[in-house]
Amino acid sequence: MDLPEVTFTDLLQHPNETVAKLEQSRRQALRVRRRGSEEDLVLTTAARVAQDKQVVDLAIRLLRAIVSDPEMRSSNLFGILQPVFPWIRFLPAEEQTEFVRELVEVMSAGEEIGSPAPAPRTITEWRNTAQIYADPELLETLRT
Repeated sequence: MDLPEVTFTDLLQHPNETVAKLEQSRRQALRVRRRGSEEDLVLTTAARVAQDKQVVDLAIRLLRAIVSDPEMRSSNLFGILQPVFPWIRFLPAEEQTEFVRELVEVMSAGEEIGSPAPAPRTITEWRNTAQIYADPELLETLRT
């Protein structure tokens, strides 16, 4: 994530300057470095979070509409997704359809509960499945 940075100390000791830096940042976000902590923070505005949520909601609705229409799904979706997920070409056709259906459902459910964590996990699981299909020896070993 390429964001302007401030330290947690800067945020506490110079809040006005930190907010000014936030307002000037192109992405309306700052990375807040915390000394001695594994996780940094991201400081952003409530308006930016609301905009991001609208975009995610729209993307999920669009994908859901495409997946629910068999004609659109077969003619458009895989052509769009193969550049995004090149490894899906190793999945059998029915597995590709199942991946897309599950990804859209998980994204929708994750948005509903306010957690994006399930979507990357689903992608990783399906990528691992594609790796198995890509290796005939491994596939045969797992089938037996």
